[in-house]
Parts: sequence; C-alpha cells; structure tokens
Amino acid sequence: MSFNQDLRDTTIQARVGIVVYLNLAQDQFKLRQFGDIVYFSKRKKYCLIYVNKNVAEQVVIKLNRLHFVKKAELSPTESLDFSREHEEQLMKTLAEQAEKMIAENGDFKHENNRW
Repeated sequence: MSFNQDLRDTTIQARVGIVVYLNLAQDQFKLRQFGDIVYFSKRKKYCLIYVNKNVAEQVVIKLNRLHFVKKAELSPTESLDFSREHEEQLMKTLAEQAEKMIAENGDFKHENNRW
C-alpha cells in the first residue's frame, strides 16, 4: 500500500514525484515555479520535484515543452508495492531459488565462480 492510498481519507493533499532530466545543471532553479524540488543531481543533471497529484499530468506536459528540459516523467513509486506481505513473498522466493542453486551445484559456487 502506498502513502497516497493512506491519504485518501484525510484532508492532506496527495503528492506525486516528477523526474526531470535537464540539459544544463544550472537550469534546476527554473523548476521552482512548477513544484517543490526535493533532490537534484548535478553530475547526472536530473531533478526530482513534487507536485499535487491532481495537476501532475499537466505539469509533465508543460515541462516536456520547455527548451531546457530533455525529458520529464512521473515517478514510478505509485506502481511499486511496499507492503510487508509482498516483501515476505519476495524473500521466500529468493530463498527457494538459493536453496535450489545449492542443491544443483552441491556447493556455494555461482555459475560464474564469483562466490
């Protein structure tokens, strides 16, 4: 369950992240008018901004039209499952795969001999 799903019953405005890839690092300051800048990578020239969920699609369209923006896209965090049940199932699956590898190989060596 995501945080925004928990906010449905409250008066707090749901927010969503937008990843903005820039042509130049100093162009980050021009994004302040669109939302709250929460992270900026000078080396990789991208910025993460948060905006209200109800205007996020329009902001992405506006950002993609700007000359200093290479690309803008919604952050995929809404589609990720952070629930405890999902994590437990994932760990169980990984443990079963590891046990199967050990049973097949007879030892802890990986197929590329990196272990």
